[in-house]
Amino acid sequence: MELEVRKLTNEEMEFLLSGADPAFANALRRAMLREVPIMAIDEVEFTVNDSAMYDEVLAHRLALIPLRTPDGYSLPSECKCGEGRCPKCSVTFELKREGPAMVMSGDLKSSDEEVRPVSDSIPILKLAEGQRVELTAIARLGFGKEHAKWQPGLVTYKYMPVFELDEEACDACGACIKSCPRNLLQLVEDKLKITYIERCSMCRACAEACPKKAIRISGDQTKFIFRIESTGTLPPERILLGALDALEDKCREFVKKVKKL
Repeated sequence: MELEVRKLTNEEMEFLLSGADPAFANALRRAMLREVPIMAIDEVEFTVNDSAMYDEVLAHRLALIPLRTPDGYSLPSECKCGEGRCPKCSVTFELKREGPAMVMSGDLKSSDEEVRPVSDSIPILKLAEGQRVELTAIARLGFGKEHAKWQPGLVTYKYMPVFELDEEACDACGACIKSCPRNLLQLVEDKLKITYIERCSMCRACAEACPKKAIRISGDQTKFIFRIESTGTLPPERILLGALDALEDKCREFVKKVKKL
């Protein structure tokens, strides 16, 4: 099994996984979405809320604000405090604003500067003249399998496209070139060629347009193109490494249980 990184930024990662099968690829995707813990607001205590937004709706909006997640925090279930409120497993945010104002994520004051919204310009609510909001929010580590607010980003994969051409049947009519929505086909010295095959969406429009049925599009079920788009809570490479650690732990636990049979 091999992994080749094709693109890596602070927010995105694209890599090619070779020598795997669909079951492992899907397990890896699910692990990245469900088994990598990140910080999110989990509890909100309201002192004042004169706004037009109900407490429950405002609490939900606060929970969906992505928070940067550094190392060092414990899961509430593993913390010795047993309440999920100590500095080792939680971060406190204070919010106090009076209208008229548009309350933004940058107005949240964190007890830990390293745990803060990924952007200060996320709108939370609008306060009219004389309206006030005052609250305390508590952020904790959690897993995407428990709630979507703990998902670190979006993860997708597809099979590596396979383009097969019957050169004897192909008469270079160009019908397939016109039909390709991504303009990946071209004629080179009267021979049909595909460029940037990884960009192929396998829509099969070219195969359907070919009057000679000379084109066959399929997917290589041993190669997978993965794309990770982080919400900003974690760098994409940390999402991948966290998922691999989670899969390794699950495999070890599975072996232990099998040996007990």
